[in-house]
Amino acid sequence: MDMHSLDILNPWWESREALDRDEHLKQVSGRPYYFDNPLKESLVGHPGETYILRGSRQVGKTTLLKERIRSGIVREGRNPRHCLYLSCEAIESFQELRELLTRWIRSAGENPLLICLDEITFVSNWQRALLWLLNAGLLKNSVTLITGSNARDLKRSSERFPGRRVSELKVYPLSVFDYEKVPLFQKYSPAERLDIFFRIGGFPHAIRDFWEGERVSDTTYEAYANWIFGDAARFELNREILNHLLFRLFETQGTQVTWQRLVEKSPVRSHETAAVYVEHVELAFLCHILACYDPEKKMAAPRKAKKIYFIDPLLCGLAGGYLAGFRNTAAWWEEKLRDREFRGRLFEATVVNWVKRFEESVYYWYSPAAKREVDLLIRRAGQIFLHEIKSAPASEKEALGRPVDVVTPEIFLRDFSPYSPKF
Repeated sequence: MDMHSLDILNPWWESREALDRDEHLKQVSGRPYYFDNPLKESLVGHPGETYILRGSRQVGKTTLLKERIRSGIVREGRNPRHCLYLSCEAIESFQELRELLTRWIRSAGENPLLICLDEITFVSNWQRALLWLLNAGLLKNSVTLITGSNARDLKRSSERFPGRRVSELKVYPLSVFDYEKVPLFQKYSPAERLDIFFRIGGFPHAIRDFWEGERVSDTTYEAYANWIFGDAARFELNREILNHLLFRLFETQGTQVTWQRLVEKSPVRSHETAAVYVEHVELAFLCHILACYDPEKKMAAPRKAKKIYFIDPLLCGLAGGYLAGFRNTAAWWEEKLRDREFRGRLFEATVVNWVKRFEESVYYWYSPAAKREVDLLIRRAGQIFLHEIKSAPASEKEALGRPVDVVTPEIFLRDFSPYSPKF
């Protein structure tokens, strides 16, 4: 990539009006499915600060970067030529990244800069390029925004920039509570929004599909499948094995699974291989993994079975329907949602995924002696909080000598909303 390519990626350098023609901004601006992500308010930094945005592919990270650039130019009065957007998928090495940024930063002089580096994990050893620029003093006047879709390279980024203020932020698909802020969904009741959420999830493309045709298109399922397998190929993971593993995760979602159980009916013959692929789907922001809680050690029991949840209904439908070859995945998915047991498992995943956004220490608990399981155990400030996730009201029971709160859809929508005083 050369400086001419930067001109193409940053048309606002020639004309501010080019912001209105940007494809990412055009797709959402003024649309009824637009979500004004409050995360933007956390990206207004000072020179010398770095923000790392982590999240799955096509979750809206690029749009956030473009909106930050527009805000910098329109609201803050930044010189358009001092706002850089760079898609790193076309960068072949950290040396190329370093040289390209060096030339652009030097051309901007000592002015305050806004640097947006999109999907930086496509560049091997990208940290070396930024560390070199940092040590050379070339980032002292810049606010740097970085996005990535795999935590394999991002999870220790803060430690790799000594002396640099680094904030790590997670970008999630929209939750059912985020629906409240989307014009398209405001005419629906909370219960109706939850039903729609089960059908389409919170990825932007799926929500746009709902606006256009009230269901997720197979084109969207195909696009997400291609992104998932394309990213896996970068880590030399086998497509057939990953396909089988994703389907097994669909079949076992919300249940206790060992590596032995997970590789049943699959071409995987090694538990170690299964562990590698499960680690990948977690690091690629496809799934959340809950470990079993050990009350004696007050920590996860690493040898016990796990519970694994897709982070969004769209991914669950993709793993169970599209990858299994159903011609009309949306129709198949809606048929699955008529199954009361399956719908209950999807609701459990919805609650777990929501809690994982705000809590660090989240587990489930199971006692083989008492044959007693608690769906959700949260450890916070030395205390534990227990929750059973049920589709219908149920009597509360104790576990570990403590009360267990029952979470039904009605309770979830009322008490777990960030707009609820109980949240």
